[in-house]
Amino acid sequence: MQHQEERDPRVLIAGFSENPSSILSLSEGECLTFLQMLEQYRQEHPGEELDLMEAMVLTRMSALRMHKTGGHTLAAEWIDRALQLAPNYRYAGEVKIELYFSQLRSHAFLTEFKSVRETDNVVMRRRTVEVLEEQATNELAEITKWRSLAEETLQAAQKWNDSEAEATAAGLVLLYTERQNLLVQLQERVQAYGASLSGVFYSSEMLVQLQETIRALTNQQEQKEKLLPQRSEVVEDSNQLPQQELTALEQLERLIGLDEIKHRVRQLAQFLQYRQLREEKGWHMKDQLPLHLVLMGNPGTGKTTLARLIAKLYQELGLLAKGQLIEVDRSQLVGAYVGQTEQRVMEAIKQADGGVLFIDEAYSLKRPDSSGSDYGQVAIDTLVSAMTSGEYAGRFVVMLAGYPEEMRHFLYANPGLNSRFPETGHFLLPDYQADELVHIAEEVAVRNDFTLTEPAKVTLRQRIEKAQVDETFGNARAVTNIVLDAIFAKGRETDGKELKWDDFTILKPEDVRGFDSPQKERNAEARLQALIGLAQVKTELKKIAAYVSVQQERAARGLPKSPIELHAVFTGNPGTGKTTVAQLYAQILQEIGYLKRGHLVTASRADLVAGYVGQTAALTRRKVREALGGVLFIDEAYSLLGGGERDFGQEAVDTLVEEMTKHEENLVVVLAGYPLEMNSLLMSNPGLLSRFKKYIAFPDYSVKELVHILEQAACDVEYAIEKNVLEMIAQSLDKVVSDHRLNGNGRFSHNLLQEAIQNQAVRLMDLPKQEWNQEMLMQLAWADFQPLLQWTVEEDGTKN
Repeated sequence: MQHQEERDPRVLIAGFSENPSSILSLSEGECLTFLQMLEQYRQEHPGEELDLMEAMVLTRMSALRMHKTGGHTLAAEWIDRALQLAPNYRYAGEVKIELYFSQLRSHAFLTEFKSVRETDNVVMRRRTVEVLEEQATNELAEITKWRSLAEETLQAAQKWNDSEAEATAAGLVLLYTERQNLLVQLQERVQAYGASLSGVFYSSEMLVQLQETIRALTNQQEQKEKLLPQRSEVVEDSNQLPQQELTALEQLERLIGLDEIKHRVRQLAQFLQYRQLREEKGWHMKDQLPLHLVLMGNPGTGKTTLARLIAKLYQELGLLAKGQLIEVDRSQLVGAYVGQTEQRVMEAIKQADGGVLFIDEAYSLKRPDSSGSDYGQVAIDTLVSAMTSGEYAGRFVVMLAGYPEEMRHFLYANPGLNSRFPETGHFLLPDYQADELVHIAEEVAVRNDFTLTEPAKVTLRQRIEKAQVDETFGNARAVTNIVLDAIFAKGRETDGKELKWDDFTILKPEDVRGFDSPQKERNAEARLQALIGLAQVKTELKKIAAYVSVQQERAARGLPKSPIELHAVFTGNPGTGKTTVAQLYAQILQEIGYLKRGHLVTASRADLVAGYVGQTAALTRRKVREALGGVLFIDEAYSLLGGGERDFGQEAVDTLVEEMTKHEENLVVVLAGYPLEMNSLLMSNPGLLSRFKKYIAFPDYSVKELVHILEQAACDVEYAIEKNVLEMIAQSLDKVVSDHRLNGNGRFSHNLLQEAIQNQAVRLMDLPKQEWNQEMLMQLAWADFQPLLQWTVEEDGTKN
């Protein structure tokens, strides 16, 4: 039942009505979701008869649940409800009978009775009597309940005219009756035997009778197993199948995704089998291909799982004696003083003898900036030596794991190690696709007896896509944590709440949404339009948003789309709104689905350029990684070109171009600064120039706009400025900007407001507090602005 909650319930109900047997193909999760749909549909259409359909769904759920560990209670609850809704539904009756049999099958008779030996001394005999009395009493206390269950099974079989089940149930009733009688007999004979004990003497006749009763009781479990048929339905949940019964290749095939990896492992297995077959027929290779592997991939892509399965494969093919996987990292191999590292490495190899030594984040063994006191290289040398010679050579396999780029650099920098790991043994595990991660999440939920609704899957997918911006995303591990967090959220909200059945098993969108902040009342486009001035900027951003939306729709409909190049250059004086607009630009691109996160990361030269060789590129990459999924805003970007031979600004620019190419649509960069200086920066690197196609100029604010900004800023903090005061402020500012620009632009208005508020506070403190009222606390007078504006005019006059 695909995407059932996105479809009209009436269509689904009609489909199941026409083909009721199709309900029997539903999973338990689909049944639970459909029950929710039925409940909602009942409320909207109270006159429709849906009891039989609900009974069919409940019966299907019971049939699946009874075969899970601890599932009898829920299965009984669901099947009883089904028979209440549809008393004549035969399949429900059959499932009820099978549930009875499943419960009886789970009950095992006691077969380990305390043995009575003729050679025991008197103390041991009396102790045996006590134990046997206790065993008989304990089982008798329970046997009545199980006999009653067998009788209920017989009645159900008779009701539904199931002759085979009736014969089996009748046999079980008889067996439980005999069991009850034998237990009573055991009590009597134990007491009689105990009474016959006198010193070293006892009644041999009583002993024989006691042993006969114990043998009869012991044989009854075998009778029960023969009598009770194994009629259980095949479990469709693959998670219920025991993993240990599967071969390594079979377990690999059941993993989600990893198609290319599965193909390569199958090829590896075929080659190893071919090599074995050659040797069996008498052809031998002197130069054996090494079994050592390099597993490269981001966190949560299955490196450890794959290593474990390949270790098992090697063991199954006879290439390794044991096939155990020993996981280690730098902290377990590299010591703090001379001699300790060699000892640690050899201890790990000893544990891996006959199996696999798995070294996670292997590149950390040898750090690029390590000093002479770091023994990482010693660990590598000791490992290589043990792989090629000595006691353990050829008796263990090494698998190295880590990030792809770091692993390549690590191997390249260590030729001795690299030569032991040929290219054929390099496996690159890709990140999971969103669909695969949702599938993994479903399996995690099912494994923990929960079900994700279709809307929850949509929300989960959105959360995954938002987080899936760089190599730090945890893939399957991250999704597992999301589901477990959702289960925690489910339980966290139950305090004082009356719980329904879906509270115990259904995960809804609000459960998987996480702790994201609620959406703002207005979207970014509305907030952009609400900004004062910037008419041309607003027009340009509206054009960009429209263009991106149309190209995305064309792509969705299978039409070719034009290249989307959104890196931009914002030019203008300080205080003209560049940072504010960059923030809204990021959010607009997120709202139309182009960026996953839509956050703004602001950087300056100090965040990107270091003072010595090798650190600038790392700083720049770190800042880019922080901005992935959003916008990287570099203010006064022209300052990157500081000049001088020992300046590393050009390295920052070159690294930025490289990272922009690498991350493409996962990153938008906005450069900001003065027009002439920005042109010099762009000309410094042809790659930089070619990537910035959007140039947006931010003009200085007019006096009218500055006054409007002032008025709005005051209103935002619940202050008021009378109209005549605003006019006087405007007149004062006109004198300043008539021939020269006003330093600070929009920032000037905010600073002016803060100074005026402080002047108002000084003015009010000259009055007794009892004279203050709300209007006085809110009102800003001309006297609060006049000293500030007079100073500004005088300062401007001085400059003239």
